Amino acid sequence: MTLAVSSRSRPSGTGSAPAQARVAVLGASGYSGLELARLALAHPGLEVVALASREHAGHPAGEMIVGLDADTRRLPPVVEPTALAESAAAGEFDTLVSCLPHGAWRALAAELPPLARSPKRIIDLSADRRDGSDGYVYGLPEAFRGEIAGATRLANPGCYPTAATLAVLPGVESGWLEGPLYVSALSGVSGAGRAGSLRTSFVELEGGASIYRAGTEHAHGKEMTAQLSRIAGTPMPLSFVPHLVPMARGIVATVHAKLSRPVSPGEAYSLWCERYAGEPFVRVLEPGTWPETRAVRGSNRCDVAVTTLHGGETLLATAAIDNLVKGAAGQAIQNLNLMLGWPETTGLTADGSPW
Repeated sequence: MTLAVSSRSRPSGTGSAPAQARVAVLGASGYSGLELARLALAHPGLEVVALASREHAGHPAGEMIVGLDADTRRLPPVVEPTALAESAAAGEFDTLVSCLPHGAWRALAAELPPLARSPKRIIDLSADRRDGSDGYVYGLPEAFRGEIAGATRLANPGCYPTAATLAVLPGVESGWLEGPLYVSALSGVSGAGRAGSLRTSFVELEGGASIYRAGTEHAHGKEMTAQLSRIAGTPMPLSFVPHLVPMARGIVATVHAKLSRPVSPGEAYSLWCERYAGEPFVRVLEPGTWPETRAVRGSNRCDVAVTTLHGGETLLATAAIDNLVKGAAGQAIQNLNLMLGWPETTGLTADGSPW
């Protein structure tokens, strides 16, 4: 049995936009997969027709998705990922969202070609296609909205690149910044995935913070460099220092960069406000107010703040997001809305839940 979606609040669409999309979630038992399922179940235009997870295959969806009992009772049992290939070939769903770990979607797509070819739309939350291979479009709506709207294959950005790019996007687009950029970010433990490891266990994390893969080693650093250089139209090298901190979810990012000319704090603030004035999921904070993760928890919003230092020679830009929403599943829904021709805010909230 599939989820019945109320037509009362369903997006009507325009032109050829469908009134409803049938969605299969691959890797539904991971943190981003569970968040995607949660958001999709509440979305007025999405019908969740399949949830795939090796660990939970054959079990009721309610055993995997806790806290949504009324909805999950109406879902079919969880299936093996390989079972989706036959369903895709039969046209049982038109949209596949892959929430598999990095490398897993690329391998599964090679193993099961119908799964990669048959769906009208595929959104991949891993890093497998963020290089634009196989026709995948990079899905940061605030930078590439026009390309996303016409896409059928989409690579969702990483959580760190989403926060860091939105922090500095107006300055990069305006040609204000000279490389290299210096990016430092704190992340909650859910960003490391749901699989257990010593590094992410409670005893190892509680009461401390750690740096990992600093400099140019982290794959998200390479992703940021590629996309910011693309936006700037010139090489934009950066260094990246990620930190793991003892909280479940959230990212706060700080970016420093040399300015190509002196810029006052007020001028920087005005540019950021002007650039983000029409963005439904970006809020520019007042001068002297800085982003915090709890303010965006559970929302698809990114809070940004900006100023300049050293007599206007250095930019200081910051951002906070929920890594599982704007950094993963929420951004996937935002992109899917654009791909379907719906208002990109459909089924999403910009309001955080700080307590």
